[in-house]
Amino acid sequence: MNWLLLASLAAARIAAGQEESSVASPGLIQPGGMMIFYASEGPLSFVTPTPGELPAGALDAGEVRDRRCQHGLSIPIAAQLRPTTVSGAAGDGGYRRILEEILKKRPELAGIYDVKVDLRVLSILGFYRRTCTLILARGFRLAGNGSSGVR
Repeated sequence: MNWLLLASLAAARIAAGQEESSVASPGLIQPGGMMIFYASEGPLSFVTPTPGELPAGALDAGEVRDRRCQHGLSIPIAAQLRPTTVSGAAGDGGYRRILEEILKKRPELAGIYDVKVDLRVLSILGFYRRTCTLILARGFRLAGNGSSGVR
């Protein structure tokens, strides 16, 4: 009877993929198995002012948003009870790249505030993974002197 319990636990483990835990990571895509390539950036932390901390003369410039993604691929190389894969990951889902894109689209901005960040994860049968960082914020510009770069 014990072997039946072990077999069912092993089947559940295989069905769950290679994730070792359900603890969330700080935004970096997690490839599994033997990694052959990893060139990925993800969000860690970014401090922005609250509406009450905006500089004197700041004018609301409306909503800004952007997203960047990391992609991962795992390819099985052996059919075993504990599957083995080779994997790789690439992409820039970090704040730096998102903020560069926001400034490129809205060069008049002096900064952003009231920032909301969301991570969205897509996994297809454990073979393909995509982790996207989404930023939704309010932009501000300074009256009279244009842009001084997103802060």
